Amino acid sequence: MASKRELVRALQVRLEKVADKKTKNWWERYMRNVIEFRGVNLVRIREELHDWYKNNQIENTDLNSQLELAITFFKERYAEDKLAGVLFLQDYLYKGIDWKVLIPKYAKLFENGYIYDWNVCDWFSVRVLGQMIKKNGMPCARAIAKWNSSTNVWQARASLVAFVNLTKGAEFVPIILDSCNILIRREERFAKTAVGWILRELSKSNKDLVVSFVKKNKMHFSKEGLDNAIKYLN
Repeated sequence: MASKRELVRALQVRLEKVADKKTKNWWERYMRNVIEFRGVNLVRIREELHDWYKNNQIENTDLNSQLELAITFFKERYAEDKLAGVLFLQDYLYKGIDWKVLIPKYAKLFENGYIYDWNVCDWFSVRVLGQMIKKNGMPCARAIAKWNSSTNVWQARASLVAFVNLTKGAEFVPIILDSCNILIRREERFAKTAVGWILRELSKSNKDLVVSFVKKNKMHFSKEGLDNAIKYLN
């Protein structure tokens, strides 16, 4: 079996071969150059990841070793490498490892500065954290929601974005609103836009609740966050 570094490099070589400079330039402009891109779309990243996983017989290694390998991708500089880590966790690991083991390791991704842009943060939140909550229910949901008070804005954002596909679950609404109350009072743009996004989704099933929240907290919204929150309201 190749070393962890050799395995990471093997996938990076695959991604380099299919990278497109126009795609790279578009994404870097769109993200205002906060992170570097290779120029590979998500569909192709997943295809290359799956071939790499199969060809290197990674399924034959124990899950903890696979977890450490997946986490290594978040330490790399390119967005696509980090997204490969997201897809690795989503497609192969979130069902097999106890969520109580995963949460402190995921928290370290933020604490160590490996997730520092909204694109990677949101993909990780929806595809990994959201699925983990859906599988494990309220105990897991509460543990992730506790991140809402993190000084790291990306970890705090993740505490809310993780629930964007779970707003129809009535059991999650109270902890979603608790996080909204905390994040809307922060000054960072991406704390406020997280609130706008989750309220937009919540408004599809609970319009009155969203209207009430907006009225009580209107002085804390940014225009961007407010426009998103009321997008589907009359």
